[in-house]
Amino acid sequence: MNRAGRNDPRIPQLLRDIQLLELVARDSAASLLSGDFETSIRGAGMIFHESRKYVPGEPVRSIDWNVTARLGEPYVKVNLEERQRDVVIALDVSPSMHTGFQERTKLEYAVELAATLAVTAIEGGDRLGYVLFADRALEVDRPRGGGRQLFRFLKAMLSRTHPWERPVAESDPRSAVHAIQGSRRGRYVVFLISDFIDHDIPEDLKYLRPQHDVSLLHIYDPAEFELDRSVVFGAYSPESGGERRWISPGVTGSLEEMQSFLRREAGRYRLAQRSFSTDSAVGASLGEFFHLKRRLLFR
Repeated sequence: MNRAGRNDPRIPQLLRDIQLLELVARDSAASLLSGDFETSIRGAGMIFHESRKYVPGEPVRSIDWNVTARLGEPYVKVNLEERQRDVVIALDVSPSMHTGFQERTKLEYAVELAATLAVTAIEGGDRLGYVLFADRALEVDRPRGGGRQLFRFLKAMLSRTHPWERPVAESDPRSAVHAIQGSRRGRYVVFLISDFIDHDIPEDLKYLRPQHDVSLLHIYDPAEFELDRSVVFGAYSPESGGERRWISPGVTGSLEEMQSFLRREAGRYRLAQRSFSTDSAVGASLGEFFHLKRRLLFR
């Protein structure tokens, strides 16, 4: 740490916040069974699991020709990945994620969820990489193992939890996808965490899915969908230059509409996806997600 860093009065508090976040994340991770963090990625040197129907865009080399010939339609081999894996967490830190009507904002909840995934990965011997993004990729780090990498990730996330000081046009998940594509290092287990408030699911995911295991984790505040539209709050939009207005949390539509949209888009590329409410327990919600993911990948 340089001299300026040693004299920064915020450093002790940041270190305490990192330690607290790690403790909370470890507590949430402890509720996950060791087998819950399984993933399937096709490739050489993997353990065969089963065959399933071919999805357009997947490499031809993964086709199970025996099953394809027997059933008359293309099937691919599904393999269980061996340790050590490369886990990449892409976290949306745009201004809309700083909002919320619960005890935690969407970003605070997402940070705990991401930290839990990170602890689970590092404790399992995996390598951890990350992308923090808004309208562009803000921080990118390649997958690395060990406690130092976990510390870097927790520090990077907590450093982004302060309110934005400049207008941001919108959240752009494409920037995260492009950052992951740009690394071009083997196969990744990717968790894309966002509120997807603009209903923006990058079509670029079609380039990631054939090689990587990608999951969409949707963070939402229940008040965004459950409050009556007659309820209004004074607010401002940091993503449109700080414009102040009266808003109703229900104007974003229903939760059912949002989840239907996410299921449809995830289904296009055979991605796992789940919505996480900011008033739910992180560990239990992740456990349910991994259970559903196994059913999707291995059916």
